[in-house]
Amino acid sequence: MVLHGVPRMTFDLDLVVDLADDNMARLVDVFAKAGYRPRLPIPLLQLGDAAKRDEWVTERNVVAFSLYHPDRVMEEIDVLLVTPMPWAEIEASAVTRNFDGVDVIVVGRETLRKMKRATGREKDRVDAERLGDTDDA
Repeated sequence: MVLHGVPRMTFDLDLVVDLADDNMARLVDVFAKAGYRPRLPIPLLQLGDAAKRDEWVTERNVVAFSLYHPDRVMEEIDVLLVTPMPWAEIEASAVTRNFDGVDVIVVGRETLRKMKRATGREKDRVDAERLGDTDDA
């Protein structure tokens, strides 16, 4: 939202990633080396296990895996485990935004609207409306 120019108070960073095994293994490695820990009392390595992720989603209705950094209490990251569209569509929508001198790849505005609408939550419906109908450009 913020990187699309829509002011919004948030306390976490939502990551939408390709859930392919090799990609998840790299992601887990990056989080481990950077010192991030799961909010749930489970080993971080389980985030890389597709069967575990499927179990969390189907049996516990977990849609995001939350991580925190013990030395930086304001840093929380949610890795989305459920998306309303295939990864290829999400990836194709990606745009680059500059944040404080750093280029950041973000989900395109229309795709973000679709993702927000698909949650069924009121706050996400409002976010989708706030994103408006303008293009990503």
